[in-house]
Amino acid sequence: MESRMRKAASAKSTRSSRGPLPKRGQIKSIIASNALHSIVSVLSRASSDHHHSTGKLII
Repeated sequence: MESRMRKAASAKSTRSSRGPLPKRGQIKSIIASNALHSIVSVLSRASSDHHHSTGKLII
């Protein structure tokens, strides 16, 4: 019984040292934000690479 209490106490201290748990929807929001940033970055690079290779901006 005592070992269970020690494990529970150590698990609790480990969890609190990481910080609070994220609120509902925060993880999905962060993932969506990172995905959008990645897509914009790729499209931006593709656009600038195409512009530099032809010397003209094609719209």
